[in-house]
Order: sequence, then C-alpha cells, then structure tokens
Amino acid sequence: MNTPSVFPYVQMIPSLGSAGWMPMLTVALDLNGTTLSSTALIDSGSTINIIPYQLGLQLGGDWNQFRGVLPMGGLFANHPAKPLFLEATIGSFAPVQLTFAWTQAPAARLLLGQLNFFMEFDVCFFRSQNFFQIQPRTP
Repeated sequence: MNTPSVFPYVQMIPSLGSAGWMPMLTVALDLNGTTLSSTALIDSGSTINIIPYQLGLQLGGDWNQFRGVLPMGGLFANHPAKPLFLEATIGSFAPVQLTFAWTQAPAARLLLGQLNFFMEFDVCFFRSQNFFQIQPRTP
C-alpha cells in the first residue's frame, strides 16, 4: 500500500483571512520531454483537470493540431478548450497520465479535478487543520 504524502494549505488571498487558504500542489507536467513545474489548485468540484493556454504552449502543445473542442461549463463556457494529455509527477509518486481541458479562457488556472486526477489519487482534506493528504490509487 502507498503511504500518503502530506501537504499544507497555502494562503492565496490574504485579505480573506482563513478563507483565503487553498489546497495547492506543485506538479511536474511533461509533454514529449518538455517538463515544467507549476502549482495547481486541487478542486474536487471541478469535473475535469484544466490547464491554461499559455502553460500548454510552454509545454510545447500545438493548439492547431486538435480538431475537436471540449464543451466547458461555468466560467469557461464561452471559451474553447481542447484535450491535452500530459504525464504528471507529484512528489515522489510514480508519474501518471492526466487528461486536461486546455483552455484559452483568460482567468483559467491549473486545476486538478475529478477527471482524472481524483481517479488516479485518493485525497483526504483536513481543512480545519490546514493540510491534505494524497496517495496514488490502489490498483
């Protein structure tokens, strides 16, 4: 069985006091040998992982190679998104393939959501204590 790793919540919006602390996670993303580290919000309310347009470009993604468009909802409903498949490494865990909605929405941030971050990792939030645990799913 995998041992969970513990991560602290991060104060993202100081003016909100304790409400401004968020479950943020550093993740290394790889596309065809180009690797970048970025900080992602773990969002159990997000249906899919989301990657901002500029970060996808920095990884070497080619927006024009994808013909299809993913339907998005909420704040991103009026912005196109395309699928982007990346290898992701979190801490000392083995890399996993994650599917992202690569969006041109200007307000997009890197999000780890239900499809498929929460399908690859078990996450336990301890919000009152400002930490969370992650462990890879058990096969």
